[in-house]
Amino acid sequence: MQTKTVTNWAAQMDSEQIFQLIDNLLPFEACLYHEVLPLSIKGSRLHLGMVDPEDSAALEYVRRILGYMRCSLVSEPISPEIHRSMLSAYLNYMHTGKKKASAAPHTPGSHVPAPPMPPLPNSSHASSVAVHSRNDLLPPPHSHLATSDRPSLPAPHSTPLLPGAAVPVLQVSVSHPHSSLDELANLPPKELLQELLGRILEGGIGRLYFERQSQQGRILWSQDGVVQSVMDGLELSLFGGVMNELKLLAHLPLIPLQKPKQVEIERRYNKEDLLLRLRVMPGTDGERATLQVLRGAALKFYKQQQVEDLSRDALRLALQLQRKVDELRDRASKIPDLALAKLDALPALNQLIRQVDEQLAKLKALDEHKE
Repeated sequence: MQTKTVTNWAAQMDSEQIFQLIDNLLPFEACLYHEVLPLSIKGSRLHLGMVDPEDSAALEYVRRILGYMRCSLVSEPISPEIHRSMLSAYLNYMHTGKKKASAAPHTPGSHVPAPPMPPLPNSSHASSVAVHSRNDLLPPPHSHLATSDRPSLPAPHSTPLLPGAAVPVLQVSVSHPHSSLDELANLPPKELLQELLGRILEGGIGRLYFERQSQQGRILWSQDGVVQSVMDGLELSLFGGVMNELKLLAHLPLIPLQKPKQVEIERRYNKEDLLLRLRVMPGTDGERATLQVLRGAALKFYKQQQVEDLSRDALRLALQLQRKVDELRDRASKIPDLALAKLDALPALNQLIRQVDEQLAKLKALDEHKE
């Protein structure tokens, strides 16, 4: 009966709209930690799926985010299975770059606009923020996680890791930890980026947003879902230099990108692991970028999802191998004079199967050791 309920819910969900809302309103970390899922925006109402509709901490967090948008909240109960499956689908969507990575079919729905930039605390224009706004405004603020889930974070780097390789340790050089962002505008691009990274690595969950406008650049820093500071009016030469430094750290080409590009960077800092997700997007006036963090519970969920994806890929390939071997056997049986021993592929295939058996035995031993 539970499976039927999950299937019915999935069929009614607009996965693409949910993914846009996670991208632009309630970030993945918050959805995971608070066990919520943004389902849709209808008018000025956000429909929020909640595993526990009575969770006051989750409601308080979401209402705080929605307060920036003058948007009301309608909560709806969802099962833990639906919550987990949709977040898993979102990670797959982010990893592959596909628009529809969920098994849930897409149903027609209104386009989800990017939310407006949350004003700074005590901002005089807070009351003027509307729900619908331009698509080049602020991406979502980050979530609030428990203190125990808050390790320090490293700076980004994009060199891919080999299987079994140690996670590289990176350093961040911060010389002006107490200066405001406006005071940092006189630094050269490389030093400025280091200072910005230091802000989001020092504690909590941070995000950097880089926006190129027609005549100037803007950099925004948010921490734990709250905008901390904004660098407005940056000269385009300085802003472009910072974007180039960001691309260099992520091994992205310096030429303007024609389509969005995402790099996920796993690193270690202060004996803690994290994954930085850098996304660079072409815009009307030039490139934009967001740099966000996965760590603690969110990073654990992400790594578990990677293992599950690999196991499914391995099973799919194993089934293909089985079908090919079956076909080989059937065809060979119909040729009486065929000398199978002369087939070059068979010894290599036998060796490969032995190696796979050895790896499966190691996986089983690893699982037994964890128990």
